[in-house]
Amino acid sequence: MAVVVPAVYKSVKFFRPWTALMILAVVFFALPSNASTSLQVSWSQSSDTNVLGYKVYYGTASQQYTNTILAGNVTNIMVSGIQPGVRYYFAATSYNAAGWESSFSPEISYIVPVGPAPLSGMASSASGFSFMVNGMASNPYVVLASTNLVNWVALATNMAPFLFTDANASQYGHRYYKAVLESNYKPQISAAPSITWPALKAPIRSQAGFSFNVEQTSGANYVVLASTNLINWTALATNLAPFTFTDGNSSNFNHRYYKAVLESAYVP
Repeated sequence: MAVVVPAVYKSVKFFRPWTALMILAVVFFALPSNASTSLQVSWSQSSDTNVLGYKVYYGTASQQYTNTILAGNVTNIMVSGIQPGVRYYFAATSYNAAGWESSFSPEISYIVPVGPAPLSGMASSASGFSFMVNGMASNPYVVLASTNLVNWVALATNMAPFLFTDANASQYGHRYYKAVLESNYKPQISAAPSITWPALKAPIRSQAGFSFNVEQTSGANYVVLASTNLINWTALATNLAPFTFTDGNSSNFNHRYYKAVLESAYVP
């Protein structure tokens, strides 16, 4: 039985309809930062009624696709095993029931951003405060320190993974640390504006949650923020000082840090 092939189909088993990749969204970013992540790749649906499904091609060089995913008749897929900090190139094709495939769609590319390196093995000794910087192996990371989470000072640069010791830690009442990929590091050109963190007093835990008082400039609006890693902060409430704040969700976290900042100085 002969199969009638529409005129738009070419003898090289390619046909005209194609679909342009429209959206590339990060769905999940895995930690630590040397782990792989997954991307959701979406595209526009072809108007050709002969299209049976789609294929997605990708690789780390433009127009040189080393990976292929048979997506089927959908308009988005999850691409796993993507390495942070590496540029990936994506293109799509459509195919029909006879197995004929379209030409490639226009190519798009994306780099998953690399977050701060996880710090582990914290220890205090006569030499200072030490920890391991666990980032992408053989990549340089800059260790930064701060006493207020606003102004950061670069202390050292080294290839991950490595052990860092802050010999000057004892000179500070408290000090925060983070390590960022050297290529993502941007020195502070000028000192960041001074921000006065209001005192959080009378902390208490009850059945209602974890509570404390925000006491600073009376009559000024303050935003209460919470974090589990001192990097990502979530705004919980805004109120006029002085006031008592209760985090009714505190029991959902193993640990949670809090701070309050003037509403006029708060940047989401």
